[in-house]
Order: sequence, then C-alpha cells, then structure tokens
Amino acid sequence: MSASYGIVLGCPRSGTKYLMSVLGTIPDFECVSGTLLPVAVPHAVNHDPAPDIYDALATGFERALDMYLHSGRYHSRAAALQKWTRAPSGLGALWKALRGKRPLPERLIYKEPFLGFAPQFVLDALPPDTPIVHAVRDGRDCARSLVENYDVLTDEKLAHLRSAEVCMGRRQDHRYVPWWVGEGHEKTFLGSSPYVRATWMWKEIVRRCHGCFSSLEAPDRDRVMRVRYEDFVRAPAEQGAALLDHFGAAPTAATRRRLEQAHTRSIGTHRQQPSRDVRAAERVAGDELALYNYDVRTRPDPSSPLHAD
Repeated sequence: MSASYGIVLGCPRSGTKYLMSVLGTIPDFECVSGTLLPVAVPHAVNHDPAPDIYDALATGFERALDMYLHSGRYHSRAAALQKWTRAPSGLGALWKALRGKRPLPERLIYKEPFLGFAPQFVLDALPPDTPIVHAVRDGRDCARSLVENYDVLTDEKLAHLRSAEVCMGRRQDHRYVPWWVGEGHEKTFLGSSPYVRATWMWKEIVRRCHGCFSSLEAPDRDRVMRVRYEDFVRAPAEQGAALLDHFGAAPTAATRRRLEQAHTRSIGTHRQQPSRDVRAAERVAGDELALYNYDVRTRPDPSSPLHAD
C-alpha cells in the first residue's frame, strides 16, 4: 500500500524548514526536504516543454517519492532511529527501528522551496487529494536571510547556471539574468544589489503561487493552506494545530515541545538592512508585500514598466 503525499513550498527562508520539523514530530509522517526532485525541474517546466516531456517529468516526480519509501535510505537502521528520536512512538516502534523494520508511513511530506516557481506542476504531478502548504514570509526578511546565509545572486553566482536560484537564464555581459526576470528588466536586475535581487526572486515565487492557488475552485482550493510565518511564530500552538489538521494529524507531546521553541526574533530583520536597499526592494515587490499585509513605505510607480511586469 502506497503512502499519501503532502507538499510544503514557499520561497527559501520562509520558515518551511521549521514547519517540516513540526510535521516531523508525527510518528506516521515521513518528512523529506529537497533531495528527491532535481531543483532544475521547477525551472525547466516554466519553459513550455512539449506535453509528453511535461507529463514524463510529472510522472517522474511522483515515482521518485514512491521509490524513496522502498529504498535502502528509508529502511536503514540509522534513518529509523533518527525518526524515532524525533517522534517517539513506544518501545515496540523502537525495537522495529533497531531491527531496521520500519513500516511505511501514512504520509510522505516533501519540501522543495523552488517548487514555488511551478505550483501548477505540483497540482498536475500528484494525486488530487494531496494537501499543500504554501508558506509566506516578509520578502524583505527572506532576502536578508538568503544573502546572509547563502550569499545568493551575487555577480559571481550569476556568472554560471549552476546555482539553485539560477538554473536557466539568458547571458548579459559576463553574467546570466535568471529566466524569472521579465524581458526588458535585465539592466535593472543586474544593477541591483544581491539583496534586491533576492527580493525579486521572492516576488516571482509569491506571485506564481498566489495566482495559481487563488484560481482554484472548491474542493481543490481546500487542499492548499497558506501559512504566514509571522502569524505562525506568534501563535504556534493554534497555528501548529491547524497545520497538522490540514495533513490529517493531531499534535503529540513532541509536537508541543517543538512548537514551544518558536520565537519572533526573525521578524523584521530587514530593518537592519541599509534603507536604500529596503526602498529598492519595496519598489520591486511592493504589490506582493501588500498582498500579504506587510507594511510597505515605498510603493511601486504604477507607470513603471517594472510595475506592469
């Protein structure tokens, strides 16, 4: 019997890792992050592949999830013990873990932030009852975290097409402009700081997810839950219960301990960024920030081509 699936997506540094750690406290859930689907796939499906290629990629995605559950990686003794440590479930389960006899989970939850570039692909690839969580965090804070922790979208990183952020692009001088930057905005993008470029990426992911998921009609709309990071860490018990309910589970003692570790220290970190950068970021993504009720002081110019993109 195959497990059911679940998906967590959102721009990198949107709190998806923390959400997965909460979900990982459920003994019957297996949570896997970004190792089963090549990160190039969400980029590639945005380039209008032939229908048979698109279908093959979609079929391959679901098959990769299923194959993981029947692989030595899932059934290894180390993996079983790690799972039991995160989600204790009695001595019987511990004994099975020690013997490498872990049963299949009820649900496999997969996290790949860059699937936010291709939300329709997720809907097409997985069964229609697959619950999805779309995590959103203030794009200005995401951008700061991306730049500080991963040094993303620097001129050095734009000199090739090997980063997760820029698997595909068009060459300009010695650098590549990511495919997700609209035609005609190459100079503006390359003239921006990595912080503004990272906000630009956040904007494109948020816009695609919001457009796709907002257009769904019931009952498909019910399969998508939007989680605003700031709301979650301010009320973790309430938000955590809703998150688990979306995936068909109830909190455990381990869940409650993990939720108690939530904090609000990461909210508003963009205020430590130079104000010039923040204003430029708001000009790029002001509409999307406002869409999710983030306070914006610098709004885009409606007459600007960037605003219309």
